[in-house]
Amino acid sequence: MSQVFSDNILYYNPASMFSNVAVLLLCEKGIQDQFEFKPLQMGIDNIAPWYIKLNPKGQVPTLIHLGKPIPDSLAIARHLDACFGPTPVFSADDPNVLKVVEQWRQMRVLSLVAGKKTSTQDTTETEASLTQSRQQLLKSMEEEPTLKEKYLVRLDVHDDRADLLLNHSTYLKHKAGLDSLFCDTERTLKENDGCLVRNHSHTLADVYVTAILYWLMSKLDKDILKDKPALKDYYLKQTARPSFAKAFFN
Repeated sequence: MSQVFSDNILYYNPASMFSNVAVLLLCEKGIQDQFEFKPLQMGIDNIAPWYIKLNPKGQVPTLIHLGKPIPDSLAIARHLDACFGPTPVFSADDPNVLKVVEQWRQMRVLSLVAGKKTSTQDTTETEASLTQSRQQLLKSMEEEPTLKEKYLVRLDVHDDRADLLLNHSTYLKHKAGLDSLFCDTERTLKENDGCLVRNHSHTLADVYVTAILYWLMSKLDKDILKDKPALKDYYLKQTARPSFAKAFFN
């Protein structure tokens, strides 16, 4: 797609976990109808010069509000709290909320879904694809010299992605991290009467965890919560919120 000229847009990809977060953020605020939702074709649109200008990492989501680009789901949450008032408030600057958010943001699900799950797994096709996409980035950098610094940012993201896909030890690290995160969250929910953050019934942490769990159950394992009763009960309550249906089923 080419760039859309509008003051209020959400550039996203339905298969992106953090795009899920951004969509749910807008629906929680009840402002989703104020924005155009524009899906990007990853590998093409997200590395086009017009998008690299908006988001040098070439990632989704990017929110355009009143013509201003806001890349990254956490920055979007803070912006929405500042511009659309405290109902509901995401508490995006509360250190206890942010601690939970960052724990879940650190999870690299690409490695879990498409990474090198065994030391002997054949990654020849993946390596060839990554080599081709890296060459395309270098070509774009040559063709757009004024965007060289921005394309270098994207190149770093690309190389990090390659490690997630090709390194077996990286897969093992993130698999262990997910298991640990689930155990910690299960314990927290039990200690806090079903809340992620003590004395907070619904915050940005809940948006992140709900959107990420939805992604994991859709892309990785629909029964991923079978041995985590507190987390499963929490997820069912969160998905019963009207905002969840608006975000993912309307």
